[in-house]
Amino acid sequence: MMGVSLYTSRVALQILGATDYGLYNVVGGIVALFAFLNGSLSAGTSRFITYELGVGDKARLREMFNITLVSHILLASIIFIAAETVGLWFVNTHLVFPPERLVAVNVVYQFSIATLMLQLTQVPYTADIIAHEKMNIYAYASLLDAVLKLGAVYLLMLDHRLDNLILYSALLFIVQLLSISVYRIYCHRKYEESHWSFCKELHKYKTVFSFSCWDVIGGATVILRNQGTGVLLNIFFGPIVNAAHAIASQVETGFTQLVNNFMTAVNPQIVKSYAVKNRTGMVALIHDSSKYAFCLLAVFLIPVLFKLDYVLHLWLAEVPPQAGIFAGITLLYVLTRSIVQPVIRAVHATGNIKYLNLYAGGIGLLPVPIIYVAFRHGCPAEDAYWIFLTTGFFNSLAEILVLKKELPEFGVRKYIVSVFGRCATVSTVVVAINYFMAQTFSDTFGPFVLYYAASVVLNSIIVLYCGFDKSKRKIIVSLVLRKLKIEKDTVC
Repeated sequence: MMGVSLYTSRVALQILGATDYGLYNVVGGIVALFAFLNGSLSAGTSRFITYELGVGDKARLREMFNITLVSHILLASIIFIAAETVGLWFVNTHLVFPPERLVAVNVVYQFSIATLMLQLTQVPYTADIIAHEKMNIYAYASLLDAVLKLGAVYLLMLDHRLDNLILYSALLFIVQLLSISVYRIYCHRKYEESHWSFCKELHKYKTVFSFSCWDVIGGATVILRNQGTGVLLNIFFGPIVNAAHAIASQVETGFTQLVNNFMTAVNPQIVKSYAVKNRTGMVALIHDSSKYAFCLLAVFLIPVLFKLDYVLHLWLAEVPPQAGIFAGITLLYVLTRSIVQPVIRAVHATGNIKYLNLYAGGIGLLPVPIIYVAFRHGCPAEDAYWIFLTTGFFNSLAEILVLKKELPEFGVRKYIVSVFGRCATVSTVVVAINYFMAQTFSDTFGPFVLYYAASVVLNSIIVLYCGFDKSKRKIIVSLVLRKLKIEKDTVC
């Protein structure tokens, strides 16, 4: 998925050009500003469906699925009205784009809204599959989505008279429609709770909406960090810089996908451990998954940092100005924030996310107004990313302290020493070795492939021996050997 995502971004940038590519991302970003409410309901949907599945009450599970589905349909209706009024006004009066692209921008905006409507009503189905831990189905559907997007980009490469920007947005809408159909058909065939059954008892919706309302701040944080910054970059620096921002976002998405897919598998276990009151196992899982998430990224991400300029030129051919510095700081942010992703999921598992969104969410909202003030005073565009990185450290600390409040069995000092200590050791050794290797191999294709392959192998060995104790190493090695169908005694 990462490879397809990066390749499609390259081709789309080449075919659309920096201006149209930047416009597509900033126009879609306006729609995403309305979608932050969906992120809030999504977290609640995943938590409640997984919790009820862990408890084992089928009647309550079916009721909860349909409550969340109705909630998302209602939310989609509200966002549709807002997007077609306030959002449409903002696009046509405040965004900066060439006058001749007026029609294209508005058509792209409408396709973006339609795509969002599909995504909003899809969440309960995806959450149901993940709650059942059918990761193979989730993986196959995700791969299908990636392949379809690749096909959409190839259609752009054909010789035709259509506006490429409009065609691109239409094709992505069709891809979204086909992808969600797979999820829904599978759920209807496999899970009884996914069949429609309207719950008329309105008071039962209160729990989901109460949880989701507190999560609105968290959703706003993520959207404002990404899309709000895109709008500010457009206003102060124009659509060319938006292209660089879009490239940095694509790089972030590619590596974040690794952590997100890992956490998709871990999250049901965290929630179910809480549901059956297995606090000791839950805390152990938080510790382990925090280290796994960081180490997984460190293996693949750190080698890229030392060859980032070459990677961008290899990937894009024509790199938008400032894309390198944007992407570099973004990757540092992704790496440092990966550690606390299990902590965030654990707080959601408790069902009490008020303080998470008041404190951590409040800190997360700070970058956008700070960036606005910085730009008003003439600061360069890359300062926005340094602001993200700095506030990210305070966000992580706040999230750890909130988990301690909601889960007394969780030890802050033990977590920092055990997890952050191990991660610091791993990153120090990996950075030193990858830096030395980067100086050894030249910036040409053959040497780069050797450099990256060797770095990944060495990083994996370093992670295995520096990131985990002996007992965990045995478990990991045993699992890998079992997956490869190799008998341990034979290998020894």
